[in-house]
Amino acid sequence: MATGNEETLCPLTKEHISPLCDFDLPVVPGHPIAKLNQDQLPDEIPPDSNKKISYQEANLECDPKAATVMATAVGMLEATAKGIRVVPLWSTSDNGQTLTMDFFPKDCFGKTISDDQYRATLPEGCRGVDNDALDDAVAKAQKEDAPVKAVEIAKGQQPLNGRDGEIQLKFRKDSSVGEVKKDGTVDFRERGGTFCVGEGDEIATLIPPTNGVPGFDVLGNEIPAENGQPQTIKAGNNVTASDGDGGATVFTAAAPGMVIYKEGSLSISDVLEINSDVDLASGNVHVAKGSILIKGTVTTGTEVSAEESVVVDVVVENAIIRAGADVNVGGGVLMEEGGFIEAGGNVTAKFIRNATIRAGGDVIVDVDIANCDITAGGRIIAESDKGIVNGGNYVCAGMNVAEVGTDTGTLTSVTLALPGSEDSSLDQEDAAIRERIDELGKFIGTEDPKKTLLMAPKEDRAIIAELFKIKAYLLKELADNEKKKDEMLMAQSKELSKIKLRARKTTHAGVTINIGDRSITLNKAEQASKFHWDAEQCGIAITGL
Repeated sequence: MATGNEETLCPLTKEHISPLCDFDLPVVPGHPIAKLNQDQLPDEIPPDSNKKISYQEANLECDPKAATVMATAVGMLEATAKGIRVVPLWSTSDNGQTLTMDFFPKDCFGKTISDDQYRATLPEGCRGVDNDALDDAVAKAQKEDAPVKAVEIAKGQQPLNGRDGEIQLKFRKDSSVGEVKKDGTVDFRERGGTFCVGEGDEIATLIPPTNGVPGFDVLGNEIPAENGQPQTIKAGNNVTASDGDGGATVFTAAAPGMVIYKEGSLSISDVLEINSDVDLASGNVHVAKGSILIKGTVTTGTEVSAEESVVVDVVVENAIIRAGADVNVGGGVLMEEGGFIEAGGNVTAKFIRNATIRAGGDVIVDVDIANCDITAGGRIIAESDKGIVNGGNYVCAGMNVAEVGTDTGTLTSVTLALPGSEDSSLDQEDAAIRERIDELGKFIGTEDPKKTLLMAPKEDRAIIAELFKIKAYLLKELADNEKKKDEMLMAQSKELSKIKLRARKTTHAGVTINIGDRSITLNKAEQASKFHWDAEQCGIAITGL
C-alpha cells in the first residue's frame, strides 16, 4: 500500500478496511478491493446504510450493506492518517505540456491490465496521446514482468503566435535604399546607391499579419496564441496603392523621384539633381519642396536645405545641411572647420568626424564617429567590426557599436534618453536659474541673509532683502525642477530600461554613461558589454551581451 501526505476525501483509513487484493499493485474497478470492518467505521459511514457512498475525487465507492470498498479508477491505493484514495497512474508536468504514466504487468488481483484499460483511466478530454507509446509500454511491462515507470504518452502543443505585418521595399537593385524597419525607420546600411525610382516602379509591399494558432495542454485546456501586430503605411504623394496576393498591399510610384518614408506615409518627392559639387562658385542650394540629390561634394562654407531629404553622393565638408527627412551621405562627413547637419529623420554616412548633428531618427555609419556632438531621437549605430564612437558627446535612444572610446582614455560621454524627453529643457532651465543666482551673488554674496543685512548700510537693506527673496524663489525653482525630474524618471523607468548601449567589443576606460539621473565613468575597460537602466535598482546596470 502506497503512502502520501495529501488529504483525501474518503474518511476510511487502513484500520477501517481489510485488503482483498495486493495493494502494492494497481487497483482496478469491477471488484471489491477491501472489506469494511463494520465495528470500526467512522461516523460518516453508517454500517446499516442501504445506500452506496461515492467519493468521486478519491476514486472510491463504499457499500456499507455489503461491507466492501471498490475502486472507480485504475491507480495505486494511497493511505494517510486522514483517509484513503486511489491515485491515478498518470501525472502531468507543471506546465501541463506532458503526461507520463506508470505501467504494471498485472493488477492487484493478478490479472493483466490491457491497453484499453490504461486508455480508459486517462483524464477526460486528454489530448496529444501517443497510442503507440502507450501500447509499447504495456507490452514492455508484460514482457519484462516488471513495472515501467514515467513513460511519456501524451504531449501538448505550444501556441504558435502570429507573424507581425511587414513592410518590404522593392526598388531596382541599383537604387535600393534598404529596408523599412518595424519602427518605421529606414535602414540604409545595405543601400546600393541613391533611393530614386522611376514611374511605374513597385516600391513597397505591405504584408498583413497572420493570426496565431492556439495550443493545448494534455488535459485539453486551450492555450491562447497572440495574433501578429499589423504594420501601417499610407500612400502619399505620387504613390498608388493596390491589392496584392494574400491580402498584401502593393505601392507603386506614380511619378519619378526620391522615395520618402515619413510619419507613416510613403511618397515620391520631387528631386532637384545637381550633377556637380556644391561650392562657393555654385552657391547655396535651398528647395522649399521636395528633395535634393547632389552627385558630388558639399564643400566648406556652403549651405543645403530641403523640405524632404538630402542625398550627397561623395562628401560633406564644413557645410550646413538641413533636411525635413533624411540626410544620406555616400562618403564621409568632415567638419573640422565648423558646420552642422540637422535632419528630421536619419543621418547616414561611411564616417563622421568633428560634426554637430541633430537627428530625429538614427545616426548610422559604416566605420566610425569621432569627436562629435550628436543628439539623435533614435539610435547611434556603427555595426561593422571597425564601428567605433570615440570622443565627444552623444545623446540618443540607444547605441549599437563595436567600441566606445579608445585605449588612450579619450573623453567620451554617452547619454541614453527617451525620445522627446523633457530632461534637457529642465537642464537648460536649471542652467539659466543658476546663472541668475550667480549674478545675484555678486551683489548679496553667499553669507547668511541675516548677517548680510546687519552688515549692510541701512539705506540698502530694503533692496538687499528683495534680492534675497528673489534668490529664495530661484532656489525653490531649482528644487521644484529636481522634483519634476525625479517624477519623470519614475514614470519613464520601465521604458527607459529598454534603451541600451551595446558595445560588441570594448567600452574603454574614460567613457562616461548617463542614464536618468545616474552617471558612471569607467575606470577600466568592459568587454562585450551592455549598459542599461535597472528599474528595480534605480541605477545603471552593466551586463554581458
